[in-house]
This record gives sequence, structure tokens and C-alpha cells, in this order.
Amino acid sequence: MPYTMGSAILSNILSNDMNTASNNEHKDRYIIVLLIIVAVVFILWRGPTLQFNGLRLYFPDKSGQTLKLEKRPIAPIGSLEEKAKDVVEELLLGPLSRDLQPIAHVDISLERAVAGKNELYLDFTIKDLSAFSAEYKIFKAAIDRSLHDTIPGNFHVYLYINGILAR
Repeated sequence: MPYTMGSAILSNILSNDMNTASNNEHKDRYIIVLLIIVAVVFILWRGPTLQFNGLRLYFPDKSGQTLKLEKRPIAPIGSLEEKAKDVVEELLLGPLSRDLQPIAHVDISLERAVAGKNELYLDFTIKDLSAFSAEYKIFKAAIDRSLHDTIPGNFHVYLYINGILAR
């Protein structure tokens, strides 16, 4: 009798251990499935974060004091000079939004863009310097910020106006 009682108890303990292990495996699977569902719902709710690979151009707002971002779906390609030329030419075309102003109200054109080691030289031609002098500060800030936000890398921008280094 003690032998059968011992074997019955042992059998009962082993079956409880197996049921507990089986239940734990099922709980683990449910937890994994639940985590996957929560992740999918989170991604659908928040939306995937995609990197914008276009031009990030800054234009003055209506007051002309602060710069506002305007994104354009034009991907800059090529060398640093080509990318800089694309950015500056789009800036000179003006904003698409009616809430923003052009960076310059004078006839201005980019003559050339030259890249050195960690430097970018931009040479502009302007016919009426006296009308441009009041706009120069916001012009320089818009060019500098647009270039640095659009083109990756560490470079300093030097602006030349009619062949003379502008400060």
C-alpha cells in the first residue's frame, strides 16, 4: 500500500508540473502575440516615421522677422556644389505658400557655387545693392539654414555679392 500511495502522489506531482509547464508555454505565446498586436496598432496609429529626402527651404514669414520651413519634394543629387546650386535656385524662385515672403525683393542671381574643404562659396550678382542691404541679414540666414538642413555634412557658407565677400 505505501508503494501505491507514493507512486500515486508522485504521479500526481509530475502531472501537475507538466500542466504548469504547458500553461506557462501557452501564456508566453499569448504574451508574444499580444505584444505584436500592440506594436502593429501603435505603428498604424502613429504612422511610420519616414525621413524626408527633399529640399528644406526657409523663407521669411509675413512680418519678415522669422524664418518658416517649406518642404519641396525635390531630392538634391550630385556633388556639394550641385546640391547647393539646387537649394539656392529654389530659394531664389520664392515660396509656394502665400503666408511666406521671398528671401530677396531685388533682381539677384547665383553666378557660381564652389566647394572647398568644409567650405561652400556662393557668388551672387545683384544689380541694386542699396535696395538689398536691408534684406541681407534675413537673406543670409535663410540661405545658411536651408543649406545646412537640406545637405548633410559640416561646412561653412561664404557669400560673395558681386565678387566681394559679404559679412
